[in-house]
Amino acid sequence: MFKRILVAVDGSPASNAGLAAAVGFASDQRATLIALHVIDDGALPVDFEGAASSPSAVDAYFEALHKAGRKLLDKVAKTALTSGLKCESQLVRSRGRTVAQVVVAQARKLRADVIVIGTHGRRGLRRLLLGSDAESVVREATVPVLLVRVRERATRKPKAKPARGRGKVSVSVMRPAP
Repeated sequence: MFKRILVAVDGSPASNAGLAAAVGFASDQRATLIALHVIDDGALPVDFEGAASSPSAVDAYFEALHKAGRKLLDKVAKTALTSGLKCESQLVRSRGRTVAQVVVAQARKLRADVIVIGTHGRRGLRRLLLGSDAESVVREATVPVLLVRVRERATRKPKAKPARGRGKVSVSVMRPAP
């Protein structure tokens, strides 16, 4: 039985799916929900020439990320309380570590019994280019990890093509591979 369920949240559709699963899971287990939002220090603002922005601009940038993270965590806490759950919130800066390393470290520090993460389910070149925090958490975690997969929408809209000889229209729908 799980008593402390950590869910990583960032406001994305995948994160929202992970949160919904974590809320349901925590309700079933009568567990405390720990909502974690990581501010990624690696995402520094740059100017048009690729140089880092001024210190005051960087400070304002991280202050805005902090406010947005706090607002997101407040929303998560409200969702948890509405579901009758006890909820703890954690807002952490990565400080040179990857988001996955922060999630695993916080899970240890907060004594989470399980980690819940929403994932895009990217494959192939997109996964290689964009990376996978969820995959890194799975590799590094010392507790079970529940991945909640959300399929990405097709990048192109379906195109209608006339069928040969019959005057009918056939539609081809592009979907990501399972």
